[in-house]
Amino acid sequence: GPSNSSGGQEYCRPQDKSTALVLIPARNEAATIGQVVRGCRCAGFSVTVIDDASSDATALLASQAGAEVLALPGPHHGKTAALHHALARLPGAGLPESAEWLFFLDGDGQHHPADLERFWHMRSHADLIVGNRFPDAAHMPLLRRWTNRAMSALLRRSGILDSQCGFRLVRRAWLGSWLPAGHHFQFETEMALFVAARPGRVLNLTIPATYAREESKIVPWRDALNFARCLARHRSSAVPLGRVS
Repeated sequence: GPSNSSGGQEYCRPQDKSTALVLIPARNEAATIGQVVRGCRCAGFSVTVIDDASSDATALLASQAGAEVLALPGPHHGKTAALHHALARLPGAGLPESAEWLFFLDGDGQHHPADLERFWHMRSHADLIVGNRFPDAAHMPLLRRWTNRAMSALLRRSGILDSQCGFRLVRRAWLGSWLPAGHHFQFETEMALFVAARPGRVLNLTIPATYAREESKIVPWRDALNFARCLARHRSSAVPLGRVS
């Protein structure tokens, strides 16, 4: 790869990875979004931030850091609905201007842009690469750790070890015209159910479990109910085992 001997400037060449697009849903992430976007851009990737009716400077700071900003007007839509909007507006797969690969990561600093290169390096071996925080589970809040393990166990047929991890890379042609149907934090669950029903190559890539002190946007009762609804919608489907490595 390119040398990083000139203070990082030579490395920051977005055109090197023009077949990929990073999608970052964000709401009131002014404290971290600039750093996250700059990290993605410096890793060589184009970035779209979906600003979900933020009341702070998230959109401005994302734009200043080099992202395209898709601003959703209020009221608050939710992470899954925001990503639905972003995916629905992308050029159709196979068109010259369409991205062949889609990254998903969060804007709160939990996911490290420095890890993008590791995902990218493994892309020829998979249709979907998902971050796996469980080897570093000791750094996860206890309730989040137990919840994620339980949800991942229920979704084990997908082959995704850490089913609720939002850091992932997916081959656009394999994803096809799939769009998530929910609103809040169902995105990862809906994709896991899609993966379980559509044979593909799934890779699990160990990443750090990074949790700062900020208050989580997850609402336990609401998101547990949404998870149950996702499973109920799909429980009658014949779901083959996914491949895992």
